[in-house]
Amino acid sequence: MTHIFVHSIIFRICSAPLFGVLIYLLILLINNTLSAAEEIFNNQELYVCILLSYISFESMRGVIRLLEYKSTPGVSFQKRLFIQLILSLGLSVSLVGFVIAAYFHFIIGFSIAVRELYVFLLIFGTTGLLYNLLYFSHYYLLRENRQRLEEEQKIREKVEADFSSFKNEINPDLLYESLENLILTLHYNAEEAEEQIDYLASIYRYGLVNRQKELVSLEEELQIANNLIALLNVPHQGSIGLYTEIKNLNEIYLIPGSLLVTIDTVVRNTLLSKRSPLQFHLYSEDDDYIVLQHNMNDRLLQHQESLQAFSRLQRSYTFYSEKSFVQVKAGLENYIKFPLVYIAKEKEITETT
Repeated sequence: MTHIFVHSIIFRICSAPLFGVLIYLLILLINNTLSAAEEIFNNQELYVCILLSYISFESMRGVIRLLEYKSTPGVSFQKRLFIQLILSLGLSVSLVGFVIAAYFHFIIGFSIAVRELYVFLLIFGTTGLLYNLLYFSHYYLLRENRQRLEEEQKIREKVEADFSSFKNEINPDLLYESLENLILTLHYNAEEAEEQIDYLASIYRYGLVNRQKELVSLEEELQIANNLIALLNVPHQGSIGLYTEIKNLNEIYLIPGSLLVTIDTVVRNTLLSKRSPLQFHLYSEDDDYIVLQHNMNDRLLQHQESLQAFSRLQRSYTFYSEKSFVQVKAGLENYIKFPLVYIAKEKEITETT
């Protein structure tokens, strides 16, 4: 809490003299009339009041620092308020009472009257309340501002993530490569070119339709993933395959584009040929993950844009699952594990509530 004003060196230096002067004038007016107060004004007593203000403020600040250092996340704001008031006021009033009693005994030469001691303690107790009130008002204001800043930061990150996701959905490399392959295909097979157009259109239509959705079923993802593989097989001469061993596809959900981004990333960073095909196997692992497994034959030069899209996808899963989106390489095999995301049915929600 280094931004709270009571910890500011300027406040600590300037506040005590100001309060000391006000307290001394208040004490004079309590015990005397205004004209008499002017006559009995004493610089030594004024300095004592300033010293007492320093002792009071610094002792309360020390308690605040200690509580800030020792504070635990589980302690409520009300409990922290109560503890701080008791400790800071108790320490401040005790020190002020001890110092003023010692001043009268050793400097003035006689003990302070009980009434005057009560006046000092009452004034510095009230000052301590005001000090804590100012602290907590600033503390609460900072906390509210911090929460708003965090909310704005989350909104900003979401906007950036949405923008990055949108750019990823466009996938200009896939678009340009598909158009180039389409131009070549048009020269010898119009029907095959029409199929490529349908595959390409379905992929981008899928991205646009699901832009506002947080999750889609695995069945939808597989349908569009098969279209992507059919499109990628045109330049790679059918050397890419996808095999699924999962049932109940409608009960499993993924972030839209999960398989598209993953398959596109793997293809762009793998050496392919008819003699060295790329085979994907999709299966479930217990009740925690679905696994996309494939053989590895990495390119020497990696496609950075696809790797960045894959990293964004990994980060996105942290919003939907406590389990991590992981990639495990073992020997010549790569295992990409998507954490399972389930959507509770309305009946189950009502039963739990």
